[in-house]
Amino acid sequence: MSNYKLAILEPYMPLKHGILAKQNHHLYGHYMILDTIKLQEFYENVDELNTETKNINRMYNENLNKMEYEMNNTQLHPFIRNYRNIVGNSKQFAIQIIAPLSVSIGENEWDTYSLGINKTHWIRLIQRRWRKIQEKRLQSRKNFDNMKYKEIHGTWPPQCNIKFTLGLSL
Repeated sequence: MSNYKLAILEPYMPLKHGILAKQNHHLYGHYMILDTIKLQEFYENVDELNTETKNINRMYNENLNKMEYEMNNTQLHPFIRNYRNIVGNSKQFAIQIIAPLSVSIGENEWDTYSLGINKTHWIRLIQRRWRKIQEKRLQSRKNFDNMKYKEIHGTWPPQCNIKFTLGLSL
């Protein structure tokens, strides 16, 4: 069984989740698990889940508008200045692959927070890198000299075989 789960995450917001003591301020930069989704439910109810995530995004933004109005447009989050823009993004409340984490800040059971570490972000970075390399390969194979080399030798020249690497490459 995998340690990863499907879930909808939301950034920690002190006005909603509670203002923390100074020794627990590290939680302000984390994501809270809003809802977990079973794999079977994901496969069977994709359309309903998409509608649900859109509704969550809409309701969250409406609540933020009310909070901003009540707070006279003061800052919503103690560390994140563009919190409104982050939460307003339509992709914020999408279904993510996460590594769940439980953090306790006290001895009571209600002092436990369910946090999620977003792993989907890394998959997107790998996909972006792969698309760029594929585009470079395609562009080099469209070069007339490279096509002529392929015609004569039966293989592409070495500069067309761009290696896929995830690290820094020049």
